[in-house]
Amino acid sequence: MCRCSCYVVTCPRQYPFPVTNALTANFHTLGSRIARSLELFGPQTDSTSLQPQLRMFANPAAAPAASLGFAPSQQPQQSQQPQHAQQAQQAQQAQQAQQPGSTAAAAAAKANLHALDDPNVYHWICQLTYGPNKEQALLELGRKREQYEDLAVVLWSSFGVITALLNEITSVYPMLSPPVLSNQLSNRVCNALVLLQCVASHPETKNLFLQAHIPLLLFPFLNTTSRQRTFEYLRLTSLGVIGALVKIDSAEVIAFLLRTDIIPLCLRIMESSSELSKTVAIFILQKILLDDAGLQYICATPERFLAVSQVLTYMVEQLTLQQTPGRLLKHVVRCYLRLSDNLEARRLLKQVLPRQLKDNTFGEVLRDDLGTKRCLAQLLLTLNED
Repeated sequence: MCRCSCYVVTCPRQYPFPVTNALTANFHTLGSRIARSLELFGPQTDSTSLQPQLRMFANPAAAPAASLGFAPSQQPQQSQQPQHAQQAQQAQQAQQAQQPGSTAAAAAAKANLHALDDPNVYHWICQLTYGPNKEQALLELGRKREQYEDLAVVLWSSFGVITALLNEITSVYPMLSPPVLSNQLSNRVCNALVLLQCVASHPETKNLFLQAHIPLLLFPFLNTTSRQRTFEYLRLTSLGVIGALVKIDSAEVIAFLLRTDIIPLCLRIMESSSELSKTVAIFILQKILLDDAGLQYICATPERFLAVSQVLTYMVEQLTLQQTPGRLLKHVVRCYLRLSDNLEARRLLKQVLPRQLKDNTFGEVLRDDLGTKRCLAQLLLTLNED
């Protein structure tokens, strides 16, 4: 009997709906495919429960089709490298962003290069699958993803590569609770996640990645709550994989995510993780909201809507204490603006929208951010309409 359900994020019985959590069923399906070839799953871990107000995101197939019918009185990735290496990479990316012409030229040059023309790629793929230098292979292949646009196709098509990556990920499950993951193992898993992000972001492999239900294997990492850097890296890199899936609008991706616990997990990360993790988590939530099915799903019940709005309100309150809240603030405003497209949500937003967004609290912050300033003005105008 497959034991992969040991790492289900939350017990379906904790939800206020008498339904079967799709995440459990998907874990059983996926586990039956790979458990024979990989001895992946260790003893059961004691997963930390989500906060009570986040436990209402059940299978959308069983959710009521109606919108919020309640009374007015109810109220990303990159490889986890050492810090100096990350800073250097971020500086390089910032410099490229300021030079659109050179960036376009680099992208064109990258498209003309093929991974299999590089003998080192073949060597490291062999090492990852069969050799003794798996850890180094993960690192080297992660570096190659910036050079070759078709590396994702090569990784997906090469025999044993995806199995090896899944083995790297699931082998550390027993170390998540209690949190005993070492820095070395965390970096190794993050390097494997970077390669999965490469696969998840490529148009030729994204759907195959979803059909294999591989994103579900990242949820145990998203469910961790330890503030240790090793676990923060795991959460951030795992979010990067999901962020790569939603970056390009796709109804299939959103439909898949709505059958999982991604929304309550993102909400918890938005409350309590690092700023980078919060930024990627709210980006994922924003992309879900921008999809019509995602908006309808979140606004289907008052509990779901209030869970999202309460976390957004908490973030606004925290942003007032920061000196540079701009990066998170723009996502918060856009989430509120999208929620206002739902008529029932709009009615409630008139009551619960944070005061700081109504007055000039963030006026100085938004002075040079014309896009976010326009979104906030549109939000306030929409809410003031009769």
